[in-house]
Formats: sequence, structure tokens, C-alpha cells
Amino acid sequence: MTAGRQARIRVFGTGRHAHRMPLSYRALQPLFAATVESVARPDQADLYLFAHSLDVEQAPRALVEDWRRRRRPVVILSEEPFWDTIWGRRPLARQRWIDTGYGRLPVIQINHQTSAVFAFDRIPYYLLTNHRFASTYAARFARNAERSAADWRALFEARQIDLSFMFERRPEPHHAVAWPEAGLRGLCSWRTELAEACTVGRVERLGRSWQGGPSRFELENWYLDKMIRMDGRARIVGAIENTHQPQYITEKIFDAFANGALPLYVAGPGHRLREFGLPEPSWLNLWGLSPAGAADRIAGQRWTRELFEAYAEAQHRLAALFCDPALWVAERTRLADALQRELQAVLETAAPATG
Repeated sequence: MTAGRQARIRVFGTGRHAHRMPLSYRALQPLFAATVESVARPDQADLYLFAHSLDVEQAPRALVEDWRRRRRPVVILSEEPFWDTIWGRRPLARQRWIDTGYGRLPVIQINHQTSAVFAFDRIPYYLLTNHRFASTYAARFARNAERSAADWRALFEARQIDLSFMFERRPEPHHAVAWPEAGLRGLCSWRTELAEACTVGRVERLGRSWQGGPSRFELENWYLDKMIRMDGRARIVGAIENTHQPQYITEKIFDAFANGALPLYVAGPGHRLREFGLPEPSWLNLWGLSPAGAADRIAGQRWTRELFEAYAEAQHRLAALFCDPALWVAERTRLADALQRELQAVLETAAPATG
């Protein structure tokens, strides 16, 4: 190794969800090649890395025994508030204990609540995990930015579908969890009730959990299938996240805009979607409404000149963002630096949790 160059952090990643963390995505792996090294055995690692609390519960015996010998940090690097809330149940805790089949482990949680890793500058984290988002948005928003308010009115008037939902049907009440002090709230059961309450006009509910048939993951390219099917399809599209968390923004709302639909979203005070400068008439914010109240709000939507002007402005703003390669590069650099600092800080300061 070159003199003066810092050694790479050796991580042992394991678990059924290990493919869902920043270090595992093919699009992101080059960012960490110089700073992080994946190793094959726990006893080779500086820290043990998981993506989900369930994976810690199912930790292999060799890892637990190695922790007892060497006390290396156990880290959950979670990109999913949905997992942190429904299964983890302690999303605000930086340190905690988790029981495994071979004893308890003290765990450090790096997630949207406890770390700056996912605190994006301009482009939300999830859009970096696959290059398809950058290429798709560059093409779609360049096209959309050329359309005037009058063009959008004509396109919306020609649509055959009034409202389209495409997400898993999850009516179970355990999804309705909330940590109000953190702006954290589960939305899966709420948005399911909303989809069921919307009965005015031509409404479609797409996907296996609504219609039956194959899972999207059985398709060769489910994202391409979605973007082709939804382009220009509906006037309004449900783009509601599975979890409301101020930093957590996935592809859903941007896909709706890219496909030329009015997005439904839920963004409370302090939610970072507001930083994108998208005039609110261009997207329908259902924050604070019950499913029935939100359904009434959607049914009463008015298609005014001001709305189409705001919608055209939103498309211009999104084109300026997503069509600029320098912003994608800068965001990738920020993520790489933030994660390297976080893991290094864990190694330098980690101590066993106290309860």
C-alpha cells in the first residue's frame, strides 16, 4: 500500500437483504473501491454490516462468536425507513441491542434518522442506486420541458384514465406506525385505504396485490415496463411513499412527473420535497387528510390554467436538475464521502450499547 494512504475499511456483509445497501449496488460500488473492502469471513472484518434488523436476528453463529472474541462493531446500514419502522421498531436509536439465535449483539444503526449518509444535497439517494434513473429522467424531462401549459392541458384532456395507483396493497393496521417527533409515519395502510376509497371517474389499481398475476420482480425489467406502461396514461398517479420521512424521497414522484401525470404525494412540514421548488399546484399534497378526505380532495380536483402553468414550470425545474450530469456526479461524491466518514467514525468511537 502507498505510504500515507489510509487502509481500506474491511467489512463483512451478510443477510438476505445485503443486496439493498449502498455498498452492494453495481452503480455505486466504484465509489467505495478505494475506501471499503468486502471480506469473506467475519474474523477478517473491521466491522460487520447488515441492511435489516431481521438479518441481525438471523446472524450466523461464526459472526456472533467472532464478536465475542474481538468486539468489532455491528452496523445496520439501512436505506429503508419502512424496514426500520415495521421490523426494527426503534428507528430513532443510534445504538441498541438485538437478540440473535446465539446471543445478543450491540448494534449501531446508520439510517435516515441517525446519520447524514442519506441527507442528499440535490438528488435523493435512491436515484443513485441504478443508472436507469439518470438516463430515463434525462430523456423524459428534456422532452417534457418542451411542452407548454397549453400542450399539457391538451394531453391531460385526451387521457383515458383519471387516476392510477401502482403499489402493493397493504391494508394491515400494523403499518400505521408513527414517531411524530421525527416526522416519521408509515403510509402503506393509509395509501391502501386511499386507493380503495377513490371511486369517482376511471380509476385503476395496478399490480399483483390488486389484480393477481406475476410479480413485478418476475419481469425482465420491471422499471422499463412501468415507465412504458405509465407514460401518458393517466391524469393523476399515486406517488405516495411507503413511509413519510423528511429525507426519504424515492423515484415515485419523479416517475409520475416524467410520465406526464399529476402526482399524489404526502409531504408534511419540513419534508425535503419542498426544497425542489415545485409549485404545489403541480402536485397534490394529501398531508393531514384521512383516506376518505383525500379521496374527496382528488375527486374535486380542478384543472385550471394556473395548474397547467405550474405543471409546465415544474417540468422545467426537473429538467434543469436531472439533465445536468454534474449534479449526479456531485451527489455521488457526497454519498461516497459521507459513508466513508460514517464508517470511519464507527470504528473510532463505537462502544457497546447500554440497553
